[in-house]
Order: sequence, then structure tokens, then C-alpha cells
Amino acid sequence: MRLPSSLLLTILVAAAAHTASSSCSVSEANHYQSNNKDDTCSNTSSSLSPFAIARNLSIPLAIDIQDAEFEHSTFWEEHGPLLQDAWREWEDKIMKNGSLTCIVSKNDDDDDDDDDDDDDDGILTNELSIAIKNAFNNPNEFTESIVKSLWMTTDPTTNQPHLPKGVYATQLLTLSGIQRLRYLLDLATFSNIPTRRPNGMNRNGIIIDHNVAGAVSMKSLITLIGDEIINRVVRPVGRMLFPDRIGCNDDVEYFAFTIRYDDDGNSSDSSDERSAPILRDTELKEHRDASIFTLNVNLNLPEEEEYSGSEVFFREFPSVGDDAFTEDDDNVGIVRFTPGMAIVHLGAHRHGSLPITTTPPTSGNDERGSVMSRSKRYNLVIWLFGKDGDVRIAPYKMEEQMNVMQRWCGCN
Repeated sequence: MRLPSSLLLTILVAAAAHTASSSCSVSEANHYQSNNKDDTCSNTSSSLSPFAIARNLSIPLAIDIQDAEFEHSTFWEEHGPLLQDAWREWEDKIMKNGSLTCIVSKNDDDDDDDDDDDDDDGILTNELSIAIKNAFNNPNEFTESIVKSLWMTTDPTTNQPHLPKGVYATQLLTLSGIQRLRYLLDLATFSNIPTRRPNGMNRNGIIIDHNVAGAVSMKSLITLIGDEIINRVVRPVGRMLFPDRIGCNDDVEYFAFTIRYDDDGNSSDSSDERSAPILRDTELKEHRDASIFTLNVNLNLPEEEEYSGSEVFFREFPSVGDDAFTEDDDNVGIVRFTPGMAIVHLGAHRHGSLPITTTPPTSGNDERGSVMSRSKRYNLVIWLFGKDGDVRIAPYKMEEQMNVMQRWCGCN
């Protein structure tokens, strides 16, 4: 469940109470960097924890929207160990006060072995959860075909007869699944631990990873995404949908991040006095992903769907000739997200996001009158690729492709 803002803030205040009056300069944080076994800032008489020091860093502003993967990389690399220690401390605090109990542990009331439909604590839609469970337990052409039938080529949100070629969609998350992810992401945001931009084009969002300097390294969030979403759903589904493009070692690593689009792109704000104002993202220019394939899921709640635009557009499906990819420059289709809906596509499939705009309120008995809240779209994006970021392009011959057992149980 998602906590009310007031309760969430109460938890955060309680977790950070002992650091409320503390401050630590960049030079003091650098002292921690070189002496990270010592929690004491230089030239201070009080002992400050990594969490306290990290919260008081001056955060560099994400500005560029093209080829900005390494923007401010020196800052993030220098403070990487400090930030990782801060996340560990923060998560320990919220675990001790019970804030994560309903997220990371199974509900004792759901221990009935007969209740198999509640797999993944209700994160996945029931039909998909059952189909995936059956495919893992008994991988064969039939059980896999049931899973595949749930990944539509018909656009569920429009009257279009089909999705763009090579793009598949399904209702992945239940409402409680969206709330569970958003709850953890809200905790990460309100911790005020600095986070770096998610990728080289989007400025707003976070990276979710243990090893990336400046990423959110909350164990509970990484476990949820890594074990329950990627290992159980994303990896076998990608192998199933693109059998000629993905082999045994082509999807062994992943990069997970969130993105946020906001209709008020020309303004900026910041609730944190330590950081520069945030420049908002309204759209995403056409690009390819650094992945063998990508899953993109909408994390908006139903009440956050009052916006227009922000559809994902796709160019021609990349076909492989003898020497290189060929593709048509025409825009061949768009996809509009609904809450919990996921799409899967090849990383080489060129795509982008159209500008987001606010939908004007309807006339009537709306107590808000003509006041419009700023529209946002939140997404979780997962790239899969080979070891050390390798992305294979050449297709596999039929005899080289994985069989059903390998797609669901691995090649070893």
C-alpha cells in the first residue's frame, strides 16, 4: 500500500531525527571519502553518519539531454562509497521502524497453500502470474503459448488494429503492484540522498543498482525488481518473444531506472535547499536503447492519468540484412500507456516519446474549478544485455536458438 504523504513524512523525520541539526560541507564529505571507516566530519566535534553527510552534499544539476551519460561523473564517482553507505543506513532505519515490513516480508495471513493465485503478493495481474508460474513449473510449447497469448499485438488503449511490428504489450502490474513500487520509490525520493540522472537523455528519474555510483541501492527495491520482475518475467518473456535475437548469454545483465515526464518543462523547482532547481523533461527524442531488448512499464496511478500526449512512437521494425540493419524512416505507430501496462521491444528499434500536456478539467461540479494540476508520467524501464554491456545484433539461425526449456530454466 502507498502511505499518505503526512505519514510518510513522519517516518522520514523519525528516521533522520538525530541528523536534523547537522550539516556537513563538501570538503567534509571528501574527508569521509578518504576515511570511509570514520563517521566523523573533519573539524567538527559531533559524529555524523554517512546518511547525514550524504543529505548535505551540494547536488550538481542535470542539464544536457543528449549524450549525457557521464555528466558530473566525477562527482558521483568520488562520492559513490559514501552514498552506498548512506543507503544501507537509511534502509536499516526504516526497517527498524517497520516502514518496510509490509513490502519485504510475506503477509502471514496469506500463508494458505491453496491460495496460489496471489503469487508475487499481487504484483502481477492474476492471469499472467498463473501462466508464468505454470511455464516455470512445466516448460513446454503449450504452457509457453499461454504466456505469449497475454502479450498482445493489438493496442489495448486505442482503436488501432495492431501495435507497431515487434512491439508487445500486456497489463503487467496490478494496482497494488504499482502502489508497492511507488511506495519504495517514494521512500527513496524523500530520503534526500543524492541520486544521479537515469541515462544520457532523461534528466528526471533514478538508477536502481547496487554497483552504480549515484544509484539508489535499497536492497528491498533491487530485490523486488531483480528477482520478482526481471528473473520471473522480463528475461524469459524477452527470450520467448524474440527467439532469433536472444541467446543464452545475451540477457545476463540488466540496467533498471525510472523516468518522469512533466508537462511544465519550462519551469523548475526544488524542495531541497541544497540542490539546484530541477529542469523538467516533457518528451524524449528518437533514439535506440543500449540493450538487446527493453521492458517499459507505466507506474502512474489511475488518478494520475489526466494528461494528453506522451505516447511512445516507433519507427520501422529493424530487419537484418546480410550486412546491417535496415529500417524505414516513416513513423509507423504509437503506443499510449495506461497504469500498470508494459511494452517490450528490441533495443535496436528506434523510438521516442511525444510531448506531454495537461488535459483541461471538464466543466461541471468539479470543486477544483479551473485549477489544473501539473501532469506527469512515471515509468520503470529495464534494459537487458550481455556481459559488460555487450549487445548482440546478428540473428541466430533456427538450429542455434534456445529451446523452451532453456528459455525458462536457463542454458546451464
